[in-house]
Amino acid sequence: MLSTIRTHALLLLSTTVAVAAQTADDYKVTTVPGVDTTIALNFSQYAGHIEITPEYHGNLFFWSIQPNIETEKLIIWLNGGPGCSSMDGLFMGNGPYRVNRDLSINVTSTGWQEHATMVFVDQPVGTGYSLVDTKGYAKSMVEIMDQFVTFIDKLFEVFPEYKEKEMYLAGESYAGTYVPYFASRMLELNQNGDRKYRLQGIAIGNGWISPQHQYDAYVDFAYEKELVPEEHKPIINSVYQQCKKLLQYSNTIKVDECEMILSKIVDATVYEQDGSKYCINMYDSRLTSLVDDGCGMAWPVDIADVTRYMRTPEVMSAVHVENFKGGWTECGSKVGESLNGDKSVASYNLLPQILEEIPVLLFGGDQDLICNMLGINYLAGNMTWNGAKGFQDAKALEWYVGDIQAGSFKQARNLSLVTIYDGSHMVSYDKPLVTLDMMNRFMGVGDNQANGVPTRIIGDTTSSPGNNDGSPIQESDWSQYYGLGTLTLIVVICFAGVLGYCWYKSRKPAFQGYGPTGSHMDGGEGLGIFTKKRSTQRTKFRLEDHDDTNELDELVIETPGTLFTAEGYSDDDRRHQQRSTTTIAGNTIRKKHIPARFAIEDYDDDNQVSNDSHTTPPPMKDLN
Repeated sequence: MLSTIRTHALLLLSTTVAVAAQTADDYKVTTVPGVDTTIALNFSQYAGHIEITPEYHGNLFFWSIQPNIETEKLIIWLNGGPGCSSMDGLFMGNGPYRVNRDLSINVTSTGWQEHATMVFVDQPVGTGYSLVDTKGYAKSMVEIMDQFVTFIDKLFEVFPEYKEKEMYLAGESYAGTYVPYFASRMLELNQNGDRKYRLQGIAIGNGWISPQHQYDAYVDFAYEKELVPEEHKPIINSVYQQCKKLLQYSNTIKVDECEMILSKIVDATVYEQDGSKYCINMYDSRLTSLVDDGCGMAWPVDIADVTRYMRTPEVMSAVHVENFKGGWTECGSKVGESLNGDKSVASYNLLPQILEEIPVLLFGGDQDLICNMLGINYLAGNMTWNGAKGFQDAKALEWYVGDIQAGSFKQARNLSLVTIYDGSHMVSYDKPLVTLDMMNRFMGVGDNQANGVPTRIIGDTTSSPGNNDGSPIQESDWSQYYGLGTLTLIVVICFAGVLGYCWYKSRKPAFQGYGPTGSHMDGGEGLGIFTKKRSTQRTKFRLEDHDDTNELDELVIETPGTLFTAEGYSDDDRRHQQRSTTTIAGNTIRKKHIPARFAIEDYDDDNQVSNDSHTTPPPMKDLN
């Protein structure tokens, strides 16, 4: 009898934390410790646990930032790891907060909640503040996927208004695996009539999507940036050649032997000076002379302060996890260890079918090594989607935030590829205003401004936003040229089109497509606004031009969904500046084209890089 009572008492105690609240009011965050009480926040907050796997007391923790103004958008944000908390995003990325050394909080104006409700989720179970019994850790991506869908359904039960919003799944690093899996499952459930998710698009930053292409890019990026001394290259080349042989027979999320490539590259950067060891930061390749802290595992420096803050009783009470034991950890090792035997395919294989349904945004900082943009370019160049391979003749267009060129983007057939200049693995940490504008554009909001700063994308990659003397163009300067400039632009485009067509006919066949490059001009030949033809010449990429996706060789009818548009702007603008495919479960989903939202506007405008357990080979911390 005593044993039975003790068992029931322990069960009751273990489930106190696990039981999810039933109403939104139960999740209400009334105060955030460290925030100046004289500051009037323009958003409401909700946080706490939602039960996912009751048999293992599995709960996912979320923190929602809900603007006080009515918004139609919902962004679910995920950090990577696997096992890294999405509080990295909230406090060191696209959220509204930054933690100071004294644990006071700065409220930023560059969070993505400007035009959307943001929900930061610690997942899978066992990540960050999320809970699970020892035996309850997920062992495959399919299991993680099903748990996430359960979370979304229960979140919508608590916040039914979220279900009516246009939803975007977004994340970085290892979320490049999570997000395509989750999106594929949600689209499948929609097609089967089981759900009605209003999924509008997915966005992935410096994502771990295609291991095969990223392993190639490790070597190419490191050699191109001259990160590796010559004497170390034979060892790296040997490991790389062994990896290539294994890749002929593997299509999984990772290949352990290939992980050694990054490990050898990082080892090659280690040196000693004055009794201290130094090495490269694998999350920001510009940082080559940092004291060895795991070669970036303790970067950014905010991690220590965020960890102290998240472990305070006041914070835990404020977000309804006061009974959480063990202390918040940015990146835990148990989640990744439980996935060691997972044979799930790389998410790269899911992208073509997703692109038949919704727009996809792949973005990243050009200084990241661990999930570098060179590998993302290889991925896109080798992938076949919506009837053609790669970006074909899509041209890289310049993108300005204020007077600064923020990056470039390419777009074709529902896929946008955005390179952010001077950005690290945690690009929202480095470039918060830039990524805010990027996401606003992807969602079709923001009126060509980010936090009041005018932004624009231009088709002429030789032009500059400044005057000849380097000073910014003032409002009055623009007005002089609107009428005449627009007419001139039309004449020039028509004339250039005729000349271009004649030149094209005289030179055919000519090189089409693009090659792998890490430069700022990483993109194809020709804008491709008026017509798009499939190239019969296959551009050479790494992996011997091997395409892991299904070949979509049938002709497709072009839709206006991915055409660029050129628009002029009013004074007020300037002031405010059917095909089917197979899902992972074997079902078919219908094709629809939703317009992508990066447009040419000639006048207008884990720590995530986290403390993921670092063993050799080094994990992608926020692979954040």
